[in-house]
Amino acid sequence: MSRGRWVAGLSLVVAVGLVGGGCFTAVMVETVMTRPVRGGGLVGVLATPGGTGPAPGVLLLGGGEGGLRERDAEILAAEGFTVLALAYFGMPGLPGGVVDVPVEYFSRGLDVLSGEPRAGDRFGVTGGSRGGEAALLVGAHDGRVGAVVSVVGSGILTPGVDYSRGALLDILTDAPAAWTVRGRRLPYLQHMIPDEMRDRIERGQPVRLSSAFPPPPDDPAELDAVSIRVERIKGAVLLLSASDDGGLPSAAYSQIALDRLSTANHRFPYAHRVFDAGHSITGPPGETIVSTTSPGPGGTFEQGGTPAANTAARAQAWQATVEFLAQNLR
Repeated sequence: MSRGRWVAGLSLVVAVGLVGGGCFTAVMVETVMTRPVRGGGLVGVLATPGGTGPAPGVLLLGGGEGGLRERDAEILAAEGFTVLALAYFGMPGLPGGVVDVPVEYFSRGLDVLSGEPRAGDRFGVTGGSRGGEAALLVGAHDGRVGAVVSVVGSGILTPGVDYSRGALLDILTDAPAAWTVRGRRLPYLQHMIPDEMRDRIERGQPVRLSSAFPPPPDDPAELDAVSIRVERIKGAVLLLSASDDGGLPSAAYSQIALDRLSTANHRFPYAHRVFDAGHSITGPPGETIVSTTSPGPGGTFEQGGTPAANTAARAQAWQATVEFLAQNLR
């Protein structure tokens, strides 16, 4: 399932980023080996730190950009984890968008980690944006997951994204299901596109995609139908969201997950941290964020926050992710 040879060895010195009072903490990193993972329909990259001791396994998922987060996997592996960055759309051999993606596909990624002697048998799953939603979903359906970190994700099942439709309004209108379990499409909360958003799209102005996501349903039965069963996760859960999220109402949607965990008296650690920032806080620290807008299908997206706030929150969210995985997998 994971054929391929080890193809790269690299030594890195990584600046972990602005933490606490804004100081950079430089961390010397061991050699990290990477190899492609192909076969069984999987498309991924496995990153393993040097050494011979335990290196807990972590499944790393990207968001709506598709493809692989290989750099993220290498930097996380340098923290002492065996990391599988797994693509689930947007690459050859995979769907073109987030449409009818089987949750079982991610479990096959965990199978790869289970074959790594240093990875252990309790795994972490982390992802940003759509990948944060997927991380919670995987944890709720696979008992091998011991820790989940969802960054600007959702405790509510959101619509799929069919990029083949072309124009943004066509993508958002009557969007299909994103996920399936055992061949059954999971119910989801459909988009509601306000007139102001339609007008901005038609004028070619930046739009906040979060405007197309309605508030969580007031009706308990309706809310339950579209909520991820996070209380079934047999491990710790960390929800990291943003108060000015222009991509997704991650604070409100993640709170739904926290409420379910609290109501169920979840026996593992769980927490929800809201950053005063926008959507662009996923992944490890890198270049300073200089804009709150980004290109997207059929338009420009306003991600929220400010460049300075988003840069700082990204570093803090990454640090929180690494610490949470270490505390709950080692």
